[in-house]
Amino acid sequence: MILQKNIMETIDSYFRYCAEISKDFYKTEYNQHVLHIKNVFKDPYRMLKFQSLISKWESCGSYKPGIMSLELPYWTGKVISDDLLPEFKDINDYFNQVEFCYFYYNNTGLDSPKDDLRTNNSPLPHTDGQHDTNTNIFICLINLNNRNVSTAFWKYDKSLLEDSMELTDGFNNYASKITYDNYKQKTNNGILDKDFEISYGFNEAIFYDARCFHQAILDKDWTRENPRIMMRLRYNIDKKDDGYYIDQ
Repeated sequence: MILQKNIMETIDSYFRYCAEISKDFYKTEYNQHVLHIKNVFKDPYRMLKFQSLISKWESCGSYKPGIMSLELPYWTGKVISDDLLPEFKDINDYFNQVEFCYFYYNNTGLDSPKDDLRTNNSPLPHTDGQHDTNTNIFICLINLNNRNVSTAFWKYDKSLLEDSMELTDGFNNYASKITYDNYKQKTNNGILDKDFEISYGFNEAIFYDARCFHQAILDKDWTRENPRIMMRLRYNIDKKDDGYYIDQ
């Protein structure tokens, strides 16, 4: 008889080991809505190894262009935020969403419209927020690539945030009519404008308000075999916590 002693062994403790936060991390407030964090993990290669163990799906149910991992348990987000983001006291941990995203050039989500420029190569921005009077949603993206990645932030109708239904409806209507043929005429024209772009390196992260109009910058070097590997964490924070970032 062969005993399968470890058949139900889990990877909980291994995740905690991989997610150990560096004691040398530091933050820079880019502006009111975006934070740049350097030296996130003590050993980022541990987390790079961890993500390779997680099963993956073709991206679906969103505008994410590429592949996504199975979602991790909510507590994995808390393991990271407890040490990396201690200033946020009102994170509702049960709503944490943690996954790995693998974007690459010339791809689209499984069920995303093929002609929507908010997916595919993502030449247009999108938002990840929702209109909730009780909750702020923030996104943390951690770069696990041995090269810099970039995220651009845009303004629609002079606003960096999609903070009303009027803006949501207006942006969706406007973006849906943009094609590659009229892209130059429909962008950077006082209606929809790229405001700034952040480049961040291996083991660095950005933390931003999910209502920001933002865009993943994808180039031809990102392929299915060599995708843009990002750890994505989504946090719901009670709106009574108005202290977004540590005073620098």
